[in-house]
This record gives sequence, C-alpha cells and structure tokens, in this order.
Amino acid sequence: MRNNTCHFYSWFFLLATVSGTLTSAQDHSLRDIPDPAIIQAGDEYVIFATGPGIPIYRSGDLVHWKKSGRVFAKKVPDWVNEKVPQTSGVWAPDIAFYDGWYRLYYAVSSLGSQRSCIGLTLNRTLDPNHPDYEWVDRGLVIESNTGTCDYNAIDPAFFADRDGKCWLALGSFWSGIKLVELDPVTGKPNAAEPKMHSLAKRDGDPAIEAPFIIYRNGFYYLFVSYDHTINGLDSNYKVMVGRAEKITGPYLDYTGRPMTEGYASLVLANHDNWRGPGHNSILWTDKGDYLVHHTWDTRDVKMGRALQIRPLYWSEDGWPLAGEPITESPKKLHSLDTNELAGTWLHSVDYGPEYPLTFETDGRITGSGVTGKWQKQGEQVILHFPDAKEPGKVWEDHCLLLSPYGFYIGRNQNGNVIRGYKE
Repeated sequence: MRNNTCHFYSWFFLLATVSGTLTSAQDHSLRDIPDPAIIQAGDEYVIFATGPGIPIYRSGDLVHWKKSGRVFAKKVPDWVNEKVPQTSGVWAPDIAFYDGWYRLYYAVSSLGSQRSCIGLTLNRTLDPNHPDYEWVDRGLVIESNTGTCDYNAIDPAFFADRDGKCWLALGSFWSGIKLVELDPVTGKPNAAEPKMHSLAKRDGDPAIEAPFIIYRNGFYYLFVSYDHTINGLDSNYKVMVGRAEKITGPYLDYTGRPMTEGYASLVLANHDNWRGPGHNSILWTDKGDYLVHHTWDTRDVKMGRALQIRPLYWSEDGWPLAGEPITESPKKLHSLDTNELAGTWLHSVDYGPEYPLTFETDGRITGSGVTGKWQKQGEQVILHFPDAKEPGKVWEDHCLLLSPYGFYIGRNQNGNVIRGYKE
C-alpha cells in the first residue's frame, strides 16, 4: 500500500523538542483511557473516553488528569438495552460545542458485530458545579445491522463545515469510513435513509476506523486508525491521514492516491515503549495544536490503553507531524542555536530502525554512508544532499527550528515520516 523504499538522504523534516526523555509517559495514576475525545471548556480541558457510562477526565494543564464522574449514571442509556442488548458499555465518544450546546456523540455495539448504534446527548455546560449542568439524551442517531447496510455505525465524529452544514463521520471495518449530513438543529440525519458518502476504506484487510476531521488552510484532513488496538504488546494500531478540498472528498494521501482505494499517509506508529497508538482526537489551543490518542506502554501493559498527548506540527507543504509526548505543561518554544544542532542524531523512516547521522561542526553531514552539508539560516536549518539517482543534482531541504535539546519530525519526498533525536 505504501512505498517505504525511499532515497535515504533526501528529507524534509521539522525540528522540535519537548522536555524529558523520549520514553517519558504522562501521569500514570489514571489507567485505561481508550478512545479519548478532548475539548477545551474555559480554562479546563475535558476528556470523554470509552467505558461504562462514558467516564470523564479533567485537567488544567494537559498533563495531570483526574477522573470526574461519568455522563450516564447507568452503564448505557435505557434505549440501548432494547436496541443492542449485548453491549457492555459505551464506546468511542466524540465531543463538540455547536449552537450553544455541547454535543456528545457515542457508540454502542459488541466486539466484532455490525449491530451497532450511535447516540447523542447534550449539555449546556461542562462545569459540573453550574446549575445548568445536565446531560439530556436525544437517543438514537443512526444504526447498522447485518444485511441492512455495508457500514458499521460506531466511532462517530461531528464536524461543522465553513458553509454552515453539519456532518457526522463514522465507521469501523466493513466498508470503511462514511460521512452523513446532519440536521443542524436535531443533530441527526435529515432523512430516514440518508446518503452515505464513502471517505476511506481498505482492500483486503478491512481494519480501518476512528475517523476525525479538521479543516486547515484550504484542506479538510481526515485522520483514521489502521489495524488492531486491543492486542496489548502485539497491537499494531497506527494513525493515518489524507486530505481533500471538499469535506465529502476525495481524500488523498501525500502522493495523491485516494483513501477510498486503501491509501493514506502515516502520522504515528509503534516506536520506543509505545504500541498501538491511535483513535485520535485533535485539540486546538492558543498554545498550539495537539494530537490526543491512546497507546499501550510496554513497561506496564496492565494499565491498559494509556492516554497520550503530543504536539501536532505542520510541514511547510501542509501535512501533520506528531511530536513527542508532553510531560509538563506546554510552554513557549525557542529555537536551537548552531552549537546545539551539531552532534549525532538517530533517525528513522516511518518509525522503523534507527540510523546515526552526525551534523559536524564544520557543516558536513556524515554517518551511515551519508555525505551532505547543513547550515543554520535564521529559524531554519538548510540541508544539502547529492542525488544518488541524478549525478550533479542536489537536494535542498528547508527545516524549521522550534526549540532546544533535540528531536526532529517530518516527511521525505515520498511522504514517509522522518523522526530523529539527538544522542
């Protein structure tokens, strides 16, 4: 599906850093927070996750979280027991603020079943101490069943576009990711048999789910998760992305191939101590963008799928790049100087094996059979490499410098993720 064979020393990457070591996790006092959906409400961040009654978590700094009750007093709303009696809890919530209401979409199903439903509950406020705090359940939004449709009605993701239309992305396995238009007042489809737009699917292995849509600089971005999430250390879940000029698609990968034909560009995959990172939501703040997802920690599998939050950067050509997990409250970043750039870096392609490269103090790049040059220019570092396929041609890569210490993340000319950190 992806071309992982790339010109080893032709990269564009973004340089950035975070405090702490690359293997540092966030606060581990809260165990098992799968499928996190995040929103900012005033000075507080709120996460809703998969679990009985939809558990709620709150934080003032994105690092330290506390459990704060749940949406439903029971494991599931009463209507679910009739529609999907085999379900054991609520899955994959999605939270958004629209037209004066917090809209919380949620799914109910059972593992491996197409008998699934998406529901909707509303609240005027997310402050549990406010007199208006009350979840008002609006019941069924859309459902699926064997023999009645080709999709699976779980993993909802609400989006209001620039034209004032409301949409719901959804889907897991089966025929992939779908999009349906909603009535902006009711939050439900306009018709009994609404039109389903196909956004993404996979050929062969149907493991695609967890859609999340954002709009940025003229493009709609569709994030999805590939492969499998519940297998502990054997989990190979990963975050993929494509983008489109219209919300209904077509969504294309970095090289222009359609997501409806099984293509997508990698954002995040297994590395270091982390296994199966995925089912992401995205948080926009005045301090930056963040990728919020779950993952398994190889050092403590019993904790379940852990919450992880990473800065989300953007390449010059507008593709998302996942930073390292934050370990303390976000703060303003500042640029590396030339002396901090010099030294040996371990880099990888698509989170694969790491290779050492050395930025020499005289501006050369050496190591792993690579020869090239680097120079700092303002807030960028410019990398020059000879093209092995076309003698006399030189690659010139412009890389944005963000902050001290050292890791870089970006994409090469094929769209593969390039990641590295300083030894």
